[in-house]
Amino acid sequence: MMQKTYEELVAELREIVRKVEDDSTGLEESIALFRKGEELIRECERLLNDAELKITEIAGENRT
Repeated sequence: MMQKTYEELVAELREIVRKVEDDSTGLEESIALFRKGEELIRECERLLNDAELKITEIAGENRT
């Protein structure tokens, strides 16, 4: 499976929010969407942490 980009994950999260806010989405589907959203948020956080580490590393290299 190809890893999704941060932008793709955010777009998927926005779609989940849209579906959960839709009155026609049932309770069971809303719960499943909520769980999927939690997974996506964790993945976004991981990508942001990785990016922060890379930036810190690059900034450290440029100081020498």
